[in-house]
Amino acid sequence: MTLPHRLGRLTATLFALALVAVFLGFRSFLRAGRRSTRPIFLQNGIFSGRLTEGLLHALISDRGYVRTDTRIAAVSGPAIILDRQGACGRLVLYPALALGRENDLPGLRTFAARHESDRSTTIVVVGGGEVFGRSAFEATAPVRTLHIDDAGQVREARGGFRSSAPRLVIESALDRLAADLRDGAFPSLDLETARSLVSSDSEGDPKPNPAFRGVVTSALTLAIVLCFAVEVAISRDSLRGAGAALSVVYRMGGIHQPAILGGEWQRLIAAPFLHFGLLHLVVNGWAQWSLGAPIEFLIGPWRFLALWVGSALGASLTSVAFHQSSVSAGASGAIFGLLGAFATFVFLRKDVLPQPVPRPMRNGVLATLLLNLMISFIPSIDMAAHAGGFLTGAVMALGLVRRGRSTPFAPARAGRLRLAVSVLVLMGVGVTSVRERADLSVRAPQIQSEHQVRDLRLPIPKDFTVSEKRIQGLITVDAEGGPASPFSVTYKVSEAQTDEQAALRVLETLRSKAVSTEATDWIALSRVGIRNLSAIEILVVAPASGRAEAEKLGAELAKRVR
Repeated sequence: MTLPHRLGRLTATLFALALVAVFLGFRSFLRAGRRSTRPIFLQNGIFSGRLTEGLLHALISDRGYVRTDTRIAAVSGPAIILDRQGACGRLVLYPALALGRENDLPGLRTFAARHESDRSTTIVVVGGGEVFGRSAFEATAPVRTLHIDDAGQVREARGGFRSSAPRLVIESALDRLAADLRDGAFPSLDLETARSLVSSDSEGDPKPNPAFRGVVTSALTLAIVLCFAVEVAISRDSLRGAGAALSVVYRMGGIHQPAILGGEWQRLIAAPFLHFGLLHLVVNGWAQWSLGAPIEFLIGPWRFLALWVGSALGASLTSVAFHQSSVSAGASGAIFGLLGAFATFVFLRKDVLPQPVPRPMRNGVLATLLLNLMISFIPSIDMAAHAGGFLTGAVMALGLVRRGRSTPFAPARAGRLRLAVSVLVLMGVGVTSVRERADLSVRAPQIQSEHQVRDLRLPIPKDFTVSEKRIQGLITVDAEGGPASPFSVTYKVSEAQTDEQAALRVLETLRSKAVSTEATDWIALSRVGIRNLSAIEILVVAPASGRAEAEKLGAELAKRVR
């Protein structure tokens, strides 16, 4: 959840690479586990026609209920066209009634030509052997095609990086059919009944349902993008998560234990909307979209919003408890809450999912959990926030119920949902930004007080903490503004010399070697002079992007030393 400004870019890069590993590992688990056959179909004489009828029943039913996210769009000859909301899209069940011979290929070519321009369509050819499957792939190219052979094994023409949803749906339905067959039953839906269930609004060749896009998921993702745009408008350092980015995030609502214990509790909900750098934003935004949309579809938008907010608060509170001085922000705590909720659905609350989860997918979930645990051990990643978000989401999921099965999902009150997200942003980021004057994050601080060293009075910026130390006749005074300001000031004051010439000789050795002239994220600007026969150096450290403000601050400090 946190990416401190000094290690932000390196940590974000490692985080992104780890997420890529999660993605590739998850796909490997799925592919490794899906190469199984189901010989029970051959043993019981379940061939193409009957297998298609059983598959149809498994696709439109859910534990005794008719699925509200799947409809029979049309029946054309032997083919049955199903539309399913979400990433699965349209499925065309085409039984090889000629038992996988050349007579089945002309019809396949016809359907493939009809759907050639529709990337959401998957043709599912049922029946025949491996040789026929290769011919079917050639006949339907370039449309995505799955082939279920007589032994129940599923093959795919092209995988690549396309969604695994169609194959997962088919594999899961076949697993259910095999399990029912072992129990002595084989529920099926014949072609005539399928025709009677064709949706009344389907005419000719209906268009497939658009993929589900969660209202709350979209609103939350848009909110974090807009908040990041404000961060960048305040300081371009926010794009890289370097320089003044830490101060910008702090003033807009980053988690900081002293500030929260001081009464700024709105930071708990502000921090999940803020990010350290573009890469941090992209990684979290992608993860939130990938996990959020399907979970919102399962439990409904209001419950999903409650789950996200609860997970975000759990992550923020855990971060506050374990970190005393660091500043943290990011949506990953809430994202881990969604991951925890999904794990609960898979392993403990299977009634929430639309159908039993196949073993390969359960293995993939375990692999994802393990890899995300490893990610949390990367230096600068807030493991406490990740753990707090995950546990909060997992526990909340135990009390969540699936959205109503009797009516299709239709977020008619999308305006209220978006308003609720807007209120959260205003209560968190808005209130903190106004109270902390986020627009002052990169401006030179005002000078408000003084620190006395012998007979000298050194000006100190407003709200800066001061520390003093003496080493070999040299007094060093450090003034820091904490996370609220990217500027810091150091005074080096020598002992009073016998005359001005002696003071000048000391002055030559006093100038700090830390002064930087290179184009880096941070610069150190030094001013030297003599006051009351003491050699003095004023060192201002600031982001490179704030050079003009740093020079302005240094000049004002030098002017006020007396």
